[in-house]
Amino acid sequence: MAWKSLREWSEDLKDRGDLVVVDEPVSPEYEIAAYVKKSCEEEGPAFRFTNVEGHDMDVHAGFFAAKRRILEALGGETKKEAETNMVEASSDRIEPTLVDDGPVKEVIDTEPNLEEIPIVTHNEKDVGPYITSGVQVANLPHTGTRGQGIYRQLVTGKRELSLWSPEERRVGYAYRVNAEEGKPTEMAIVIGASPSVIFGSIANVGHDIDKYSVAGGLMNESVELVPGETIDVDVPAHAEIVIETLIHGDEKNPEAPFGEYPGVYSEQNENTPRVEVTGIMRREDAIYDTVLTGLPPNEDGMMNWIPRCASVRASAQQAVPNVNQVDVKIGPSGGNGVFQARVAIDKRLDGDPWNVISSVLGGRSQAKYCMVVDDDIDLDEEAEVDWAWETRVQPQRDVYTFPTMTGAPLDPSGPKRQAQKMGIDATIPMDEDSERYEPTRVPGKDDVEW
Repeated sequence: MAWKSLREWSEDLKDRGDLVVVDEPVSPEYEIAAYVKKSCEEEGPAFRFTNVEGHDMDVHAGFFAAKRRILEALGGETKKEAETNMVEASSDRIEPTLVDDGPVKEVIDTEPNLEEIPIVTHNEKDVGPYITSGVQVANLPHTGTRGQGIYRQLVTGKRELSLWSPEERRVGYAYRVNAEEGKPTEMAIVIGASPSVIFGSIANVGHDIDKYSVAGGLMNESVELVPGETIDVDVPAHAEIVIETLIHGDEKNPEAPFGEYPGVYSEQNENTPRVEVTGIMRREDAIYDTVLTGLPPNEDGMMNWIPRCASVRASAQQAVPNVNQVDVKIGPSGGNGVFQARVAIDKRLDGDPWNVISSVLGGRSQAKYCMVVDDDIDLDEEAEVDWAWETRVQPQRDVYTFPTMTGAPLDPSGPKRQAQKMGIDATIPMDEDSERYEPTRVPGKDDVEW
């Protein structure tokens, strides 16, 4: 279903019993995050909080706390279908359409105050409230296209934010290029956009591609955009809130500690730019949205599950033609959605697993570990994966470590945006009798009940 906004998806989830409306008073400091954390651990519902202390605005949360909603947002009943939809949307793109007006322009505030928005503090040692769900949009000076991504932003004043965006990412690259020329960068922060816009913003495509067109591919229709009011940046017409800003790349605004997706706090960062809020557009009854980061399971990692799987599959298929299944470990059983990649193949040569491991660990998924198993192992069954590496691996023969490589961002044990990596070949050696590795079965197990 092509929802045009998070609000439309919210109503649909509510009708089906997968969204809980919380009318009791809740604090934006930790309490909203506590609901979402529990939902992540249990793959529970999404939430709409209607009584947020100190605010007149409702809050959406927990939409990405469960794998079933990730698949639904990407139009797939299975992980493979969702992967396919993500890949096809990245190639079969539909360009956005500019319109004059939309719901997000119902209220235009040129004297904005961020304190009026119930921005959430998630983790105990977070330095303050962070915008974690905003899709940042900026015009890219190096490609001439619009660039989108999701980056954390600390609220540092009524009209001021910080921005953590790595230098190789679209917005991070843009503001650094503009700062070298002495210019600020116009950036919109889009909150409450459609699931397609959100997932389109994290698609792994080149900087020359407007990710609104990937969102169009996911929706199977063009995303409607409206022009900004105080900046020259186009934004989704059906969003809840758009915060218009200027990034002053030559002025610093320190941020962190902040609980990030690996489950540890990022250190204070003195090198993040000052972001000036120039205006806010919103719906009359706008609903704020937050995304939980921190110790897995979390929404941040869950959102990246399918896009990372698609990247892992692309790398694995460059190495061998017979890739059966891929996965990136995330969910209540553990994993942060980035560091652990698994690939199941129909092995033809003993060297196949090592080709896959080298390609995946050197590819765009940024994985730190890669395990390859035979295609008799179901990667969606954690017990089967554990059984495979417990019974089919001899560490000296089947485990290989790689020197420091790019990837595994925010890994506290490695250098900045780099890590040593490890591959595990958990396949049956070609020259051995496969019956030695056959799992035992109990006939009739599925027929008994009590």
